[in-house]
Amino acid sequence: IDESTDIITGKQSLTYYNNSPDTLHELFFHLYQNAFQPGSYLHDLQMANGVKPSYGKYEAARQGTTIEKIQIYNHASAQSQTPEIEIDNTILKVKLLQPLLPNDSSVIHLQFRTFYDNGSTRRRMKKYNAWNFKHFNGCQWYPKGCVYDAHSGWNTDQHLNREFYGNFGTFEVELTFASNYIVEATGVLLNEAEVLPDTLKQQLHIRNFAQKKWNEKPGIPIPYKRGITKTWKYRAINVHDFAFTADPTYRIADTTITLNNGNQVKCVAIAQEPHCSGWQNAHEYCAKIIGTFSRDFGNYEYPKMVVADAADGMEYPMLTLDGGKDPEYRGLLVHEVGHNWFYGMLGNNETYRAMMDEGFTQFITAWGLEHIDQTD
Repeated sequence: IDESTDIITGKQSLTYYNNSPDTLHELFFHLYQNAFQPGSYLHDLQMANGVKPSYGKYEAARQGTTIEKIQIYNHASAQSQTPEIEIDNTILKVKLLQPLLPNDSSVIHLQFRTFYDNGSTRRRMKKYNAWNFKHFNGCQWYPKGCVYDAHSGWNTDQHLNREFYGNFGTFEVELTFASNYIVEATGVLLNEAEVLPDTLKQQLHIRNFAQKKWNEKPGIPIPYKRGITKTWKYRAINVHDFAFTADPTYRIADTTITLNNGNQVKCVAIAQEPHCSGWQNAHEYCAKIIGTFSRDFGNYEYPKMVVADAADGMEYPMLTLDGGKDPEYRGLLVHEVGHNWFYGMLGNNETYRAMMDEGFTQFITAWGLEHIDQTD
């Protein structure tokens, strides 16, 4: 992720397993960021509703997520070949070189670029100024395989700034940032000793900034040096999306909760230094949410949960992007963490059956606030 150009340059290697009873002749991918540009389906919808969007330089040039190269690995010949593709705004169609039979798999290699921008249309993948640093939220930032299911076949709805639906899988992701960035993401951090050693982690602990005035300018624990980078390595098993958040002003705290089934969950809070005074209890409150919902609705099955100070209110597997401060942010944290049950582990199609996503989560938000307070 280049902090000077606001461009993600990525390489993706995907093994796609055909778990359906059908033979597949093509694969489809979401290019969500292509919605935010002139002439898109979302643009047309906004214009029809009397909203005239404005665009940043990348958006105006129709640069959302661009495919630089795509190849399919052929098992029989042990060679990679370039397939025929079609792009219809936010949907990429890849014509397979040979039919993909049930219980077989295909390997696809993609090189892509995704562009951050700041047009008027709200989007989850955002950048913003953080006391003269750049904050990045990485959401729907990579070509994401469409779901093939028994209800609809291929789910290839254009992105109209609604919900998301994804395949479960294992993600192994490496995120390279300038060395002064602190990062959190879906999954377990595999190289914590390298990128966040104990001495640095203690220096950045949220409690160290408990007396700092709200929105007071942050310090600079890691000086910025152009071209000096760190690579943060994550692994997430059985999730249907991967998101990240990154900011040089982030400070961190964590605690671990042990569930009734013996599973241990690391509960992490990550907050901008000028907001740390209002985030002192965030990691412990996250643990209370995990404990309450695991007791009442079924155990949380992932090894980690993050609540992040990220000027948003959105859920991703093992990561929520939030805002505000204590006590007002409690309802938001309960809601977004709750989505990791009804969206995260359930993995339903949120557009087709919204009740199973926002409906259930609204209910458990009220439940959580009532029952967590009872244990305080």
